[in-house]
Amino acid sequence: MRTIVLICLMMVAGSLVAGTTLYRWVDEQGRVHYSDTPQADAAAVEIANPMTFDASAGIRPEPQTDTTSTDRRTPAKERFAGYDSVGISAPAEEQVLWNIGAVLTVTLSVRPALRPGHSVRVTYDGTPVADWPNTAITHQLRDVYRGTHVLSVSVVDAGGTEVATGQPVTFYVKQSSILNR
Repeated sequence: MRTIVLICLMMVAGSLVAGTTLYRWVDEQGRVHYSDTPQADAAAVEIANPMTFDASAGIRPEPQTDTTSTDRRTPAKERFAGYDSVGISAPAEEQVLWNIGAVLTVTLSVRPALRPGHSVRVTYDGTPVADWPNTAITHQLRDVYRGTHVLSVSVVDAGGTEVATGQPVTFYVKQSSILNR
């Protein structure tokens, strides 16, 4: 009996240590979806170290992995220099945008708010966005045409040194064609 209980406990522990499987698919409108249950035409995506959160604890979890720096030896709090998170809220990762008229509204997320003397630096397809206001969280980009694009954001101090960097976001712009009707 002990052996059976021990085996069951080991199986439960193994499933908790192992990664999580999600399923990703794109619907007819080009929207990307994720689910924890298999769907028709869905591809399995393994999440090796899923972030978990216990709402009863009442505190925010520390990120398990951090993409603010390629130097993983530096503690996360030092790399973020006082920021809990820096990233792009809109557009979302792998979002497909249709018929935007070459104008894209970008929304950033910086938590907590920018510190005095700090500003944001946004890049679009590897080029800094020259007209982005230093402390703006939302701004419109012009001349965003069909194709695959990448946005990234960094927080820089008064001397221009990056103090926090968010994960790049890849998105897609598509244009309807009268040839497809």
